[in-house]
Amino acid sequence: MLMNGWISLLAVAVPLGVQAATPAPEMIRRAIAIAAEQFGEEPEQISVVQVQPKVWSDGCLGLGGLRVDCAERLTPGWEITLTNPNAPYPQQWVYRANQSGSLILWDAAGSQMIGTLIQRPQRLSPKELPPPLPEGVSFRVIRQSDASGNRPPSTTTTLLYNDGRIVQETTGTRGQTLSRTLRTVTPAQVSQFNQLLSDRRFNRFNSFDFVPTPLERSVPINFVSTPTATVRFAEANEYRLASDLVAVLRAWELLVAKGQLPKPSSN
Repeated sequence: MLMNGWISLLAVAVPLGVQAATPAPEMIRRAIAIAAEQFGEEPEQISVVQVQPKVWSDGCLGLGGLRVDCAERLTPGWEITLTNPNAPYPQQWVYRANQSGSLILWDAAGSQMIGTLIQRPQRLSPKELPPPLPEGVSFRVIRQSDASGNRPPSTTTTLLYNDGRIVQETTGTRGQTLSRTLRTVTPAQVSQFNQLLSDRRFNRFNSFDFVPTPLERSVPINFVSTPTATVRFAEANEYRLASDLVAVLRAWELLVAKGQLPKPSSN
């Protein structure tokens, strides 16, 4: 079971001279499964970039810091680099394993996306979740802008109604709310968008929080919700999201801007 990124602390001492030429396929499958769970990807979309034999400095594979329970012994093992080649942005996840694969740890410093270190998503607490969707709404995006100077942040909420209306509500700095209908799409397009959410398994990202702590700079924060799931992310960090989430956001942007949806993939 995954506990704070640790799969197991049972690193068995193995003589350095018996390092295998290649790791067992089951170890690679476990690393892929861990990456899929940690970053919200489909295991079938993840492929191996490279696998290198390594000798780690301690029983925690050199990632234990000052942990007193890390055995002080050289530990043979592997460095496994994974990627999603179908992602809209280059990304790589690096994992460290002992020789048997009983211990597999994410190497945060080695994992990169467009030259930026990847931060594993956290989980939203119930008190951080926005209120449930209003009746008749199938999709909602709440955008909370960053404060500028002495002005408090403003909030813009965009809602997709089941009848096809796309309505935007803006709450100003004084608490006043303005509402306007941006456009009306067809019921068929609403159904197609909801099908996209189902195809991309949006529900599996429920309570995922992609906002890094601390934020490097003040940026707008977005809550994206369906009746059964909510995701939060920092607007400047969209490229850190799972590919399926990026696909949902791009489809939503196109629907709001042009009243269109992406053409179905030929794959």
